Amino acid sequence: MSLTPMMQQYQSIRRTLPPNTLLLFRLGDFYELFFEDAKLAAELLNVALTKRNGMPMCGVPFHAAEGYIGKIVERQISQIVSPGTISDFQLLEARQNNFLAAVNRTKNRFGLALIDVSTGEFRVAELPGELAVEDELARFAPAETIISDAADFGVPRASPYDGYTFEPEQAAELLRDHFKVQSLNGFGCGQMPAAIGAAGAVIHYLKHQLRRSVDHIRSLGVFLPDEAVALDLASQQNLELVGSRSGTRDTSLLRALDRTATAMGARLLRQWISDDAKI
Repeated sequence: MSLTPMMQQYQSIRRTLPPNTLLLFRLGDFYELFFEDAKLAAELLNVALTKRNGMPMCGVPFHAAEGYIGKIVERQISQIVSPGTISDFQLLEARQNNFLAAVNRTKNRFGLALIDVSTGEFRVAELPGELAVEDELARFAPAETIISDAADFGVPRASPYDGYTFEPEQAAELLRDHFKVQSLNGFGCGQMPAAIGAAGAVIHYLKHQLRRSVDHIRSLGVFLPDEAVALDLASQQNLELVGSRSGTRDTSLLRALDRTATAMGARLLRQWISDDAKI
């Protein structure tokens, strides 16, 4: 069968597409499909299959195409929102970070990873014990925390996640691949297996459990609680550094000092005060 120049163009475009793809070809006020595409689409879309010069064809009005396409496009979950991964700024408290945390333990060290999906901030630390973990969690107040489902320790309000993702070797490989590096030494955590386990688990949780893009997470920072003595949870609460103990009026140090003009500045001031919760 001799093809017209238009059909030759159609066939040329069709050959460039992957298998199991339908080509909708705009002709005037209609999207047309031809040959085998037309036979398949006519059945899927419940439209009439016709012929022109022996060539199977069918079509749908271009202004109604989305409704028809919705019948043939497989719908999938694009992402899952959890308390620690809210990125809609209308739902966030703009003047403070919204951290997702992961806690891990290897031998006698605890690893803590904190990530703010909305800003891209990502930091880790290694801590000497469970009380130190509690103090740091109180300081950063993550909206959500995950721990290994095989963990032999507890973290209040933490959710269990696949234990293998916390394994240092597995986590290190994932992090090296994510950051496109040969070693994590450049981030200062190459010799921090507990922290690496927590960091790898939180990235894995975001990518595979919540189906979130982490392409904007481009760096990893280390904070070193061992360089100073942290104020414990009770002291932080009694001093009202970033929050008031009373529910009626905010009498915290942060509230007294905060004259920042932007949300970014407010988060930085909060971070300074929280980081100074050490003596």
